Amino acid sequence: MTPEAATMEDLQDLQDYLHFQYAQQLKELAALSGNTGQTKRPGSKSSLLDRVRKSRAMQFVKAYGVSVDQLAKNALRQGKKVAPDDDAQYPMDLADSLVDGTFSTGDQVINAARQLYAEELFVSPRMRKHFRNSFYQAAEISCRRTDKGLRRIDESHPYYEIKYLQNQAIADMVHQPELFLKMMRAEEEGLVEIKLDMGRYEFRRQLYQEFESENFSDRAEQWRDERKKVLDLAYPKLEKFIAKSVKEVIRTFCQDEVLKMCREEYVKRLDQAPWKPKGMILGTAARVLAISNGMGDPGRDPIFWAWVDDDGRVLEQGKFGNLARDERQREEFVELLDRRRADVIAVSGWSTQTHKLVLDVEALVRDRNILGGDFDDPETDERTREPLEVVVVNDEVARLYKDSPRAHAEHPSLNPVTRYCVALARYMQDPMKQYAALGKDVSSLSFHPCQNLLPQDKLNKYLESAMVDMVNLCGVNINDAMTDTYVQNLLPYVAGLGPRKAMSVVKAINANGGVVNTRDELVGDPDSGKLPVVGPRVWNNCASFLWIEYDATNSSSDPLDNTRVHPEDYELGRKMAADALELDEEDVKAETDENGAGAIVRKLFKQEEQDKVNELVLEEYAEQLLRNYQQRKRATLETIRAELQAVYEELRRNFSLLTTTEIFTMFTGETPQTLCDGMIVPVNVRVVKDDFALVKLDCGIEGRLEAHEVTSRSSVKDVLSSGQTAQAKILEMNYKDFAAKMSMREDVLKIPYKRPINYGRDGWDYALESADKEELREKDKTTGRTQRVVKHPNFKPYNSVQAEEYLGSKPIGEVIIRPSSKGNDHLAVTWKVADNVYQHIDVLEMQKENEFSVGKILRISKYTYTDLDELIVEHVKAMARKVEELMRNDKYQNRSRGETEKWLTTYIDANPQRSAYAFCIDAKHPGYFWLCFKASRTARVIGLPVRVIPQGFELKGYQYPDMRALCNGFKLRFQNEFSKMGGR
Repeated sequence: MTPEAATMEDLQDLQDYLHFQYAQQLKELAALSGNTGQTKRPGSKSSLLDRVRKSRAMQFVKAYGVSVDQLAKNALRQGKKVAPDDDAQYPMDLADSLVDGTFSTGDQVINAARQLYAEELFVSPRMRKHFRNSFYQAAEISCRRTDKGLRRIDESHPYYEIKYLQNQAIADMVHQPELFLKMMRAEEEGLVEIKLDMGRYEFRRQLYQEFESENFSDRAEQWRDERKKVLDLAYPKLEKFIAKSVKEVIRTFCQDEVLKMCREEYVKRLDQAPWKPKGMILGTAARVLAISNGMGDPGRDPIFWAWVDDDGRVLEQGKFGNLARDERQREEFVELLDRRRADVIAVSGWSTQTHKLVLDVEALVRDRNILGGDFDDPETDERTREPLEVVVVNDEVARLYKDSPRAHAEHPSLNPVTRYCVALARYMQDPMKQYAALGKDVSSLSFHPCQNLLPQDKLNKYLESAMVDMVNLCGVNINDAMTDTYVQNLLPYVAGLGPRKAMSVVKAINANGGVVNTRDELVGDPDSGKLPVVGPRVWNNCASFLWIEYDATNSSSDPLDNTRVHPEDYELGRKMAADALELDEEDVKAETDENGAGAIVRKLFKQEEQDKVNELVLEEYAEQLLRNYQQRKRATLETIRAELQAVYEELRRNFSLLTTTEIFTMFTGETPQTLCDGMIVPVNVRVVKDDFALVKLDCGIEGRLEAHEVTSRSSVKDVLSSGQTAQAKILEMNYKDFAAKMSMREDVLKIPYKRPINYGRDGWDYALESADKEELREKDKTTGRTQRVVKHPNFKPYNSVQAEEYLGSKPIGEVIIRPSSKGNDHLAVTWKVADNVYQHIDVLEMQKENEFSVGKILRISKYTYTDLDELIVEHVKAMARKVEELMRNDKYQNRSRGETEKWLTTYIDANPQRSAYAFCIDAKHPGYFWLCFKASRTARVIGLPVRVIPQGFELKGYQYPDMRALCNGFKLRFQNEFSKMGGR
């Protein structure tokens, strides 16, 4: 069976089988080796089964007529079928004849034999393989919602598309891997149950046939019934085990498929050359003016800007006022562009108001005929200029950068929006460098809607492999890496290096003077006193990806060090250069004797005759190398030819401009799937006229309601008032203009939005869906539940799950107010503590004027507030600031508690004379963090809960205003407790 084991499941089955069949021998071996605490294997019911093996009941097991392994071979169609032989006695007669001191009745003998044979069936690797193969080929997957999922998964819930899913073939999951991942997560949350069904009756019938004898008699019929009972005993256990195993295999496969999608999306974002100024070659960095209004209104709030030169330096920054109407501000804007001669204007922001800013800037550039830098027109061969481009830039990196410790260290005097502008400009100058600077934080970016269903460590590996591929495609200027931290961030991704080796490379080069003149110097040069930077093997791996800019004035500079050509192929490059220059061997020798090994290629470059390499017949070179040296170098020769003509040419695609949909998602947080025609959404009424009304959606886009879509009365003012919150239906979404046509007519609102789901006639349980809706309607009638609406911009008519879904794409600290399930004298407040961590706060309303008004006193535990705005600012936002303060602390670890404890253990193992502590989030109790402490190498890790409160932090009943006080307070308490213990 061992040679047949092709998968991890096969090997696990084999291991279980060995532990079952040879349990006693393994125990004896363990006792001899001193290992008496071995782990109990699945299926090893030792005591009873050992008694059966040693008793006369074992003869009844043999009387089933065929071994378990042979039965499994029959099922798998391996070899010739062996039919079981019926015993000469009837089953009951045989059992009665086998009674002994262990099993005193015939029934006991039969039951014992059945259990042993059934257990052998369960652990048989071949039988498991038969079940597993059958599941993969014929099983169908169905979801059944639980009582918990009945109400939790409504039509707006992301799991609704799997709530009534049924009869899906496993092969279908290949094309929709995210669907199965949603099923598994929903099952883990107790919202659905996943059933794998493979036509149980037909499958069992086929299995029965493999276990039937070819005899026909009353005795044969009784043995046939007995064998069926054995199979019926083993079947449920096998089915449950294999179903679980198959689900995990499918989950792993689907995870890998979605991980590949994430990687492909990341590659698209990395595979962008810097934005190319007109007339320049691809790869040239632009001079960028980046502007943003942040969350503000460009008509009222300041517009921040940063001027970033083509080397990434911030040379100037400031603020503008209204660029649409303030003539003085418009003149200053034009003067800045004339003075700095920008190549492009980068614009982005955090709300739909940024769309207005984009329109204002485009109009200003158009009205004033602002032109970009001059360049050579390829058609006329004359210098020309074109209108300056305004580009909306992907800001996902800039959002993470603006408040990061790195941003504070690089630009301590700039405000967050200006730092955001700096990151926008640098993104246009080289997206890959900005992604590399994020390090592990890159996994917090969104690459796939179901990314949160993936294991974090696997996601990190896939994303890292994408960065490795792209960095090695582009190479790294090793000397730039010594002076530019953004280039230095690329070094860990170079082939043969990694974080640790990259750090040692930087240290070694700095020890050698901070400059590398040739690739050979990386392995050391004793003659010039250069220490080795890397070893020979690492050098062989990384040499062609670390390039050194060719300096024609430096005699030791080798042009091939500025190419993708590996040093082991330099001789080929030099030979090709000599042939291109039509130099004979004597000319080559004279040139190299006088000017060194790189002289021929230097001469080719100096005479600007690189195009001559196109005249070489590379096929002849390749054939000669294969014939004389058994080297296959055809692809290498093509690389050398390309590099001699354009050293380390930019191979990435042109800078990608965002699509209309991508811009809409970036400014609103919504997608065409989450906000589309037919949806009913809460809106806030802003402007009311007799014949129309303007409203604003939660995401910030503007909706317009014509009079006939509001009321049949003479005026809209009779129905709506400014500041009112109401429900409206989207009739037509305009993603380009951030606008929507809407309706509030009752007949329109009565038709609920139904997400398009098309799984065919048998793929969806329409009957159960209809019955559930009717059941929920009846429950709501019974309880008299009504939908409460509160006039506040943060109010949303959501339940807890919808609240978490809404806040999922929002920044940390965002808050919504929603109805409470505790009644109309309560409100619920949900705020985002961290990614995938949300705290739900119960608010008790007191002194209410009526059932639906907001109480004049709002109480959260011992805290009291007079209105919702005060509650948000003084309670929620205050706690959000404290969470941010804790997460920025050096002692904070962005890990789970288990991972943090492992980190502490590793740290103490490396520093055995020290104690250490760290903070990590308690995801199970939002609003709490763990203070994990390890006093010594032998001490266990202690976890203390730290509660975030509006005034600061609470540890063991003591309150501390900030992190410094918290850390000092913890140290003091620890020292006191340590001294009380007598210093032990």
